Amino acid sequence: MSTLFYDPVAVARQFLFVREAGANRGLRVEAIQHWSAGQSGDSWCMEFATMILDLCFQGNAPIPRQGGCEHVHQLAITNGWVVTDPIIGDLVLSINAAGLAHHVGIVSSVDPLTSIAGNTSEDGTSSNGDRVARHAINPANKVFVHYPR
Repeated sequence: MSTLFYDPVAVARQFLFVREAGANRGLRVEAIQHWSAGQSGDSWCMEFATMILDLCFQGNAPIPRQGGCEHVHQLAITNGWVVTDPIIGDLVLSINAAGLAHHVGIVSSVDPLTSIAGNTSEDGTSSNGDRVARHAINPANKVFVHYPR
């Protein structure tokens, strides 16, 4: 089992200043993309989440730094990590009408339910925004992932 060394929410908060300097681009955004084995211009919400976990688990996170939201969704289903009652630090996946995960954040509070996500808007209404932001989320169409720690 992986050992969690740092609080994912505390680490994610350190990146709330990150903004794009063009569509899915910019020095810090591209550093996040590169860290998580992505490419410049990629949608980077999952890359942000897996970078945070990689830091918190000191390179031994239970969720790999590669793969998109749906990959993590399937990994969570396969490993029995899907929960209905999230706790702080869990991942929250947004699910589209086809049942596929398309966005991810890190649960930062359960009352009210909030998350910190990359590639979102300030108000959290966009899953392809221009920043790292903390915002309220609605549990509808969400899957919560309680990965081992």
